[in-house]
Parts: sequence; structure tokens; C-alpha cells
Amino acid sequence: MDRNYTAFVIKDDDSYTVMFPDLPGCITFADTVDGAYANARDLLPVYLETMRDNAMEIPLPTPFETIEPDADDADLIVGKILVPAKMPGVMVRTNITLDSHLLETIDRITTNRSAFFAELAEREIMRRTTSA
Repeated sequence: MDRNYTAFVIKDDDSYTVMFPDLPGCITFADTVDGAYANARDLLPVYLETMRDNAMEIPLPTPFETIEPDADDADLIVGKILVPAKMPGVMVRTNITLDSHLLETIDRITTNRSAFFAELAEREIMRRTTSA
């Protein structure tokens, strides 16, 4: 499941800060607006995974249209953006059966079988759902 979280872009003296009002402490910085947005896109899924790993409740995003900055920050904000994130699920252990030679080949190209299969599955799901 994907969610979009609203973030505010704040212009400091020589950099840009991106903060997520729904996720206190989820803040990133960059020298440019584009860099700040890229950093926010990279940070958000990691922050959400950390919340999940620490058994913290992940809040639903406040609707973009209704979220407003704190009065103290309002004058510093230069933009309001939506940042997409795939919601982290709970890891589930499963068993699969594979040809031994195929598994040996996979082990030669990766050190993490689970990550390999997860990435492959995500790509295949995207291919099948976007071509339908």
C-alpha cells in the first residue's frame, strides 16, 4: 500500500529543510529544492520502516488540502509537497522450493536471498499490474 505524506519546504539562509508535520523528527536538508525533495523521497520510507521496526504506530497522513504549518514556521515555508512512500509491511518467513542449481546461481550474484526475491517479486507485480 502506498501513502502520500505532506511535507513543508523551508528556506534557511543557505539551504532547504523538508519537514513532515505528521511525522515529528522526520526532517531532511539540502542545498537546493530538488535536492531537498530527493532527500525527502529517500528518507520517508526509511523513517517509516524504523517506526515499524520499533513497533511505533504509523499515523495516517493528514489530507494535503487541510494540513497547515505551525504559525511559527508559516513565514519561512516556500513550498508544500506530497512525498510518496510504500508502507512497510510486517516481515513474514516463508519456505519455497527451487532447483538447487538455480539457487546456487542466485547465491553467486547476491548475499541476501530474501531481498533478491522481494525485489524480483515487486518488479513482476508492477509489470503485471501496469500491463493489464
